[in-house]
Amino acid sequence: MNLNEIIRQRRQALGLTQEGLAERLGVSAPAVNKWERGLNYPDITLLPTLARTLGVDLNTLLSFQEDLTQEEIGQFLNALYETSRQEGAPAAFAMARAKLREFPNSDSLAYSVAGLLEGILVLQPEEPGEEREKLEEEIAALYERCVGSADPRVAEWAAYTLASRCIGRGEQERAEELLERLSDTHRDKRELLAALRRKQGRTEEAWTLLERELFDRAHGIQTTLLHLIDLALEEGEQERAGQYSDVAERVGEVMDLSDYAVLSAPLQLAIARKDGPGTLALLERLFHSLTVPWDLSQSPLYAHLPTKEAAGECQAVLLQPMLEQVERDPDCAFLRAEPGWEKLLRRYSKN
Repeated sequence: MNLNEIIRQRRQALGLTQEGLAERLGVSAPAVNKWERGLNYPDITLLPTLARTLGVDLNTLLSFQEDLTQEEIGQFLNALYETSRQEGAPAAFAMARAKLREFPNSDSLAYSVAGLLEGILVLQPEEPGEEREKLEEEIAALYERCVGSADPRVAEWAAYTLASRCIGRGEQERAEELLERLSDTHRDKRELLAALRRKQGRTEEAWTLLERELFDRAHGIQTTLLHLIDLALEEGEQERAGQYSDVAERVGEVMDLSDYAVLSAPLQLAIARKDGPGTLALLERLFHSLTVPWDLSQSPLYAHLPTKEAAGECQAVLLQPMLEQVERDPDCAFLRAEPGWEKLLRRYSKN
């Protein structure tokens, strides 16, 4: 809300006429009238008295706001897009500059504005070459500013976006520097790093990065499906839980995951349903898989990942703890009544 609107609204809320407010401040009624119409502004020395008279603090009177909320940023971006659509890219850039001057410390605003302006230029390619270059430089400057943001989220978003732009432009050293700023847990870091390695001719590293990303995301899908099975079972949706289990098993097989990963969902479901024969059959397959060496690099999907020479040993280490876990798990107590349970335990407890 602008200063003139605040003066008018507060005056009316206090039941004062323009003459009454003028008398309290020692100014003329026409002066107050001009303030409220936005034709003039109060003298700076009057502001403290005006604020006290209207019952507000100076920050409220002057509409001071240090930063914008995400909702306010979203509203501004909508208005910015409409301006670009109706008046063109130059008008949108001018509008963005004005907003950024109003909130010079809002890195979140700067990053969001940069992204939208970049999209506007893509959608409106008719800008002359020289003018377009200037606008693109302006966008790049906003991203560069955000890379140094005190807000770690904004800094990481900007580093990722700018690194992607640098890779596209062949600025490999700058891209490398920006990617080093990203945490190893950044969702898309590996894919962007792989793109850079391809540009650098380091294709073996690119293969490894992308295959590792594929492997980890496949496991991520499996984990999410296991949670969905739990939720479906809690809600009593047995059929839906079965569908999730089927999908998880197929995903594991298609993505060449270990037998442990492939069997986890159907085993979870069989235990929840207290399906004795089904659970025993799945445990037999699972325990057996842990006694067989498994080399990830043998899969055509992961041919460039490091060979796991000790894969068999690593899996064997899991066998005994898993046996003990099944024995202690109260949800598996029903297995004790199954004829083949003790035989299964004896067979794999020897390994």
